[in-house]
Amino acid sequence: MTEKPSIHIIGVEPEGVDPSRAPLSDYLPKTAFVIGGKRHLEPLREVLGKEVEFLGVTSNIPEVVARLLRFAEESKPDKNAIVLATGDPLYYGIGAPIAAALPAGSFSVHPATTLVQRSFALLGEPWEKVSVGSLHSKKESPKLHPGRWAFYTGGSAGVREVCTLVLEKGFGIRKMALLEEIGMAGERVRHFEKVETIGILPDDVKALNMVVMTIEEGSGNEK
Repeated sequence: MTEKPSIHIIGVEPEGVDPSRAPLSDYLPKTAFVIGGKRHLEPLREVLGKEVEFLGVTSNIPEVVARLLRFAEESKPDKNAIVLATGDPLYYGIGAPIAAALPAGSFSVHPATTLVQRSFALLGEPWEKVSVGSLHSKKESPKLHPGRWAFYTGGSAGVREVCTLVLEKGFGIRKMALLEEIGMAGERVRHFEKVETIGILPDDVKALNMVVMTIEEGSGNEK
């Protein structure tokens, strides 16, 4: 393993990027390339200037991985690349495909708290027995079973997508919480004791959200 990795995958708290806070502040002076979502990149453009290359993350994971591989091969020892991701990049995040593709020793990972952690902290519940699923950029649906669940969703329609998936499998939904914009100015938590139809779900869901629910056995659930 190399002593000084040139690529740093850094988790960001939901509140946003803080250029003055370690570990990000440790690497910025030598940064030549930054990857992240729009809201992660904007605070750094003015700080870093026009000489630094920026690449936004959307659904372009193959492009991101290819560009980082090229950086690892071509970059100078005194230059860094930074990848920014909300929470722990290796937990349902962009860190997994990057770590699988890059050479060992070429990168370091610095996790922040996950949105699952932040969700259950807001709810005041322990989460060591919670199952986690993601509907964001996933080709396969989570394998559902009864119990307490947390879902990463794919945007403002995510709560409807999750509930539709669960109900169509014949399961029941109770004690559901919809947590929006965690850690941000628009943070909101809404509770639903029981969801039997998506018709009761709100239409004004923010794009950044998590869904927590208890999935129960139903009379006609698929095996």
